[in-house]
Amino acid sequence: MAPSVIAPPGAQTLLHSVQIQANDPWCPTSVMLAVGQRYFFRATGNWFDWHEEHNVNGAAVPKLKLFLPLIRCKAQGATWFTLIGSIDKDSHSFFPIGDGSRWPNGWVAPASGQLRCFANDVLLMYRNNTSAITLQVWT
Repeated sequence: MAPSVIAPPGAQTLLHSVQIQANDPWCPTSVMLAVGQRYFFRATGNWFDWHEEHNVNGAAVPKLKLFLPLIRCKAQGATWFTLIGSIDKDSHSFFPIGDGSRWPNGWVAPASGQLRCFANDVLLMYRNNTSAITLQVWT
């Protein structure tokens, strides 16, 4: 399904639409976030961890419970293969994006820097990830 060109509620301008590869632990975007600016997200599609399909919201994976302490983003709402955002590769800035609906009033950048995204996984396990999702960033 093609991403919508209709702005999320509260958003006005599409800044960027980008494919986020499941096997890229720091997928760059051209979006330079500005501290205090409100951003809206919309993400669609599915990606694969080995042969297991996940949507952008991710999911609990019972067979990986033992490895949960190694997952990169441990923020509330971040599960296996949740779409995660970061500012300039700073692990303290990780935030779950998912399909964007978790931020109905937008997300306010706590710092300035380049938006990078990834599928939430164990850092050393990106080699078995395939496919890509589409992320739109709006203001």
